[in-house]
Amino acid sequence: MKLLITSTLFLSLFSLGLNSCANEPKIAQSDLLGRWEIKEAYRNEKNAEDDMQGLFFEFFGDGKMLTNMSSSTTEAQFELKKQTIFQRGGEMDADYQIASLTDTSMVLVTVLRDYNFRFVLKKSIQMN
Repeated sequence: MKLLITSTLFLSLFSLGLNSCANEPKIAQSDLLGRWEIKEAYRNEKNAEDDMQGLFFEFFGDGKMLTNMSSSTTEAQFELKKQTIFQRGGEMDADYQIASLTDTSMVLVTVLRDYNFRFVLKKSIQMN
């Protein structure tokens, strides 16, 4: 009887894990490419737009990015793994969890210097 209960519990947890992975939207690096500019910013769930005016992230196909997150524009490397952008090099390292992503908007959440940040970004339309 214990074996039956244990087996049933294991199979239930295993199938639940598979379903949660299947429901996670697939994000490709190409979905990030381009310039993303701040629309709304929150620090510990309080509005921080005044402090974050002009914030941007720009992603390139070669794994490089530009951002002015640390007040001056710096170049860094980035890697996308599942729903997290790993920024390495430049003035600081950071991990940004992608909370949502469409063709025109992206929401990133991160913890920097013990502050919880949420950035609502809009895709910049480049005029050539």
